[in-house]
Amino acid sequence: MEPVSRQLIRHSRQLAQEIGARALVVYVDALDGDGQSGLLAAEADYPIILVTRSTHVGVQETGPSSVRVTVPNVRMSRAGLIKAALLPCLARGVLQRGDRVVCLTGIDGSHSLDALVVLDLATEPELFAITSSAVLAEDVQPEVFERTLTLATALAVEGREGRPVGAIFVVGDSERVLVQSRRLVLNPFKGYSEAERSLLDPELEETIKELSALDGAFIIRGDGVVLSAGTQLLPTVAHARLPSGLGTRHAAAAGITASTQAIAVCISQSTGAITVFRSGQLLAEIQRPANGSRLAL
Repeated sequence: MEPVSRQLIRHSRQLAQEIGARALVVYVDALDGDGQSGLLAAEADYPIILVTRSTHVGVQETGPSSVRVTVPNVRMSRAGLIKAALLPCLARGVLQRGDRVVCLTGIDGSHSLDALVVLDLATEPELFAITSSAVLAEDVQPEVFERTLTLATALAVEGREGRPVGAIFVVGDSERVLVQSRRLVLNPFKGYSEAERSLLDPELEETIKELSALDGAFIIRGDGVVLSAGTQLLPTVAHARLPSGLGTRHAAAAGITASTQAIAVCISQSTGAITVFRSGQLLAEIQRPANGSRLAL
């Protein structure tokens, strides 16, 4: 491991203890194998959150307090990477609003960490506008939210057949959501078994990407079963005022979360930014990076 990485890890562990951090977040794709099993393996009073794009990182190598979070294997800014990792942690209950975390990041494959960031999840409005409600409703499984975020991120970065994509995924409280919506096209998921419509099934990914070209939203049950696509949202409660630059797609996503317990993930067709709404308010925004390095600042 590079000397800078060793010093950053040592300093981050000491800093986490001194400031009462809830967790240490490490982007392990910037490390080699020795880095994962070395200083990170030391016992700690807080979890080590290992952030990776790979499905093959061995969490057991870093101790029982480790938690692995897999982020989408697409180009993101450093801030986007951190948000893509922390949102699932909040959804799982590994982190809570108000927690303080120490984050270490670096460039993919560089074998070196080069940046340390301390975040207070309650006072970082540019990262998380956390509301008073839970991140997820009780009927939404954390792995379904993580999968939705992964699909949305891939669509935002890659588009579809070279064209930018705009889409809304509404997850949870599906009965109330369906009451406040109407079909714009015949439901392409009608007639298929629940197993065939599960968002957690990797074989459904290409279907979701293909149907993302339809106007309207995907309605997804909290357990991951996709109920409809091409659905117009007709929320009955007004949402909070949105930041400038967000349009009707974002207004619909915010509105449906204001009138139900659902969470909505919205992709901007014009900017590629991903916006997450809960209780009618913007929960988090992940910006698509400009052309350049995979983890630009």
